[in-house]
Amino acid sequence: MLRVHFTAEDLARVRVTVLGPLAETQLSMRTVQWRDRAALFGGWRARTGPRIGADGRLAARFLSPAAHGALVDLFTLVGAVDRVEEGIERLVSTPAPRLRAEFSVPPRTAGPAEPWLAEAMDAAPRALRRLGAALQHCHRVAVAPYWPRIDQHLQGEVARRGRLMARGGVGALLDGLRPMAVWRPPVLEIPGYRPLTHPEADLHLSGRSFVLAPSVFCGPVPQLFAGSLDDTVVMAYQALHDPIDAAALWAPPADTRRRDAQVPPALAALLGRSRAIVLCVIADHPACTTTQLAQRAGLSPASASEHATTLRKAGLTALTRERKAVLHTLTHLGLTLLNTNIPSPEAS
Repeated sequence: MLRVHFTAEDLARVRVTVLGPLAETQLSMRTVQWRDRAALFGGWRARTGPRIGADGRLAARFLSPAAHGALVDLFTLVGAVDRVEEGIERLVSTPAPRLRAEFSVPPRTAGPAEPWLAEAMDAAPRALRRLGAALQHCHRVAVAPYWPRIDQHLQGEVARRGRLMARGGVGALLDGLRPMAVWRPPVLEIPGYRPLTHPEADLHLSGRSFVLAPSVFCGPVPQLFAGSLDDTVVMAYQALHDPIDAAALWAPPADTRRRDAQVPPALAALLGRSRAIVLCVIADHPACTTTQLAQRAGLSPASASEHATTLRKAGLTALTRERKAVLHTLTHLGLTLLNTNIPSPEAS
C-alpha cells in the first residue's frame, strides 16, 4: 500500500487533467505485453500485438518492463502534451542527467538487449531519436486509430470528476476514487500499490501539486510518478471499466472492409482468414446482429452467417436474443483463443 499525505495547502493544488497521447501510448505498451483484463483489451491486443515492429517491442520492454511492472516516468519528464511529436521533442531535449536518472529506475536484471538502448540510457542523441521513432510507431499502431474516441472518453472522465469536486469539494473528488484509492483524510491510501521509488510507503506532497490523470490503459492499481526535481506528483488511474465502453473505443469505422482488417497471422492460419476476421469483429462488437457483422467484416450476410455458425459450433461464439434481435457474442473459449494467438512483445 502507498499512503499519500495531504496538507490543507496540498488539497488546494489538486487537479484532474488528461496527459495526452504520448502517455496513453506508453501505458498501452505495457498493456499489450500483459494478458490481464481480457474483456477490455482482448480484441485490441489481437489486432495491435502483431503489428508492433522490432524497435517498438524493444521500446515496450525498455520503458515498461512487464516482468517488474515498473514504468519509466515520462509523465513528469514530458508533462501533458496534445501531440505525440511535441512529447517526443520534449523527451529528447530533456537534460541528460535527468534522463539517466529516470531510465535507471526500473529494475533491469539483464540490462538492455540492444546496444542502441544502452546508448539511450546514457542519453545519446541518436539513440534517443531512435527511441522517439519507436514511440511514434507504437502510437501509430496502438493508439492513433482510436485516439479521437479515447480522448473523448477521457475528457468525459475529467468532466465527471470536475462535477464531483464542484458539488462536494476536493474531499468528494478523492473519495470518489474508491475502490482504486481510499480517502481517509488527510491521507489517500492506494491498496495493492507496491512502492518502487517510495519504499517507505508514505509520500508527503510537501507543497507539490497533485494531478489526477485518467487513463484508458492504466491498470486497476493507480500509478504515481514524482520526479525529484519537479513540483508535481502525477497519479495515473484506470478510467475504462466497462467492456461495452471498451468495445465502442476499439470499434473500427463502419465502412472498414475485409481487405483492411488486421487479424493475428496465427489465428488466420488456424481458422482461415474470413472466420478469423468474423471472430475479431464479434470480439470488438459484442452483441452485434448478423447484418452488422457482415458490414463490419466486409462479407455478404450469407457468408458472415455461415462463418458465425461454424464458430458457434466450435464453441467460440454464442447467440443471445434481445427482443426480436439475434445477437452474436464471444464465449470465454473464443476470448482465450484470441489472447493465446497474439505474439508477445517479449519475442524477438
